[in-house]
Amino acid sequence: MEISSWDSFWAGKQETDFWENPAPEIVTFIENHPPRDFPRVLDLGAGLGRHALALARENYQVTAVDSSQVALLHLQERARRLNLEIKTVGGDYRQPLFSEGSFDLIIAYNVLYHGTRQEMVRAIHLCREYLRPGGLLFLTCPTRDDGKYGNGEELAPHTYQGQDLFHPGDTHYFSDNEDLNSFFEDWNILSRNRKEHYWKKDGLILFSSYWQVIARRPGIEEEEN
Repeated sequence: MEISSWDSFWAGKQETDFWENPAPEIVTFIENHPPRDFPRVLDLGAGLGRHALALARENYQVTAVDSSQVALLHLQERARRLNLEIKTVGGDYRQPLFSEGSFDLIIAYNVLYHGTRQEMVRAIHLCREYLRPGGLLFLTCPTRDDGKYGNGEELAPHTYQGQDLFHPGDTHYFSDNEDLNSFFEDWNILSRNRKEHYWKKDGLILFSSYWQVIARRPGIEEEEN
């Protein structure tokens, strides 16, 4: 899936309530990590801005990244109407965008698995660079029990270019526990949970299974040891 195709994807979602409301787990994460301790937040793959806007309402310093100019323009307009300050950056999260230690928190909600395993490893490495020592990453990604696993053409082990319901032609990498251990070998994993549920789309009952990880970049003294 070419990055530019996200413009057409988001153009059709702007009036959908689902994409306007923050995920409950992000709301809980915000409540547990207040801006006095974690003021600078990066929302990677921000889309229409449901999480960036929720963070800005709570007085975080928010930077939102997305490859879709359509999504970012929508986010900018909503922030303007709500009198919220959000910095938006158009770009590919798999490429370097910020200097080391620029953020205290990073939200990567249903983002970093879009691509190959190697690209996911690269993106997680970049997140570590962007965080200050002691900073936190909140990440979600699908397990191999997810209903989309095996959908479409297998490009590499556990990597499928599918014709799924949200963005046909996209590539997804599906992780297991060993992957997470490898991805975060130089982090501190604070929590790792599987979240599973059934949901309905166009009359079909679908199964969702994904990892929810909170990982910490070690502090300076820890990194030196």
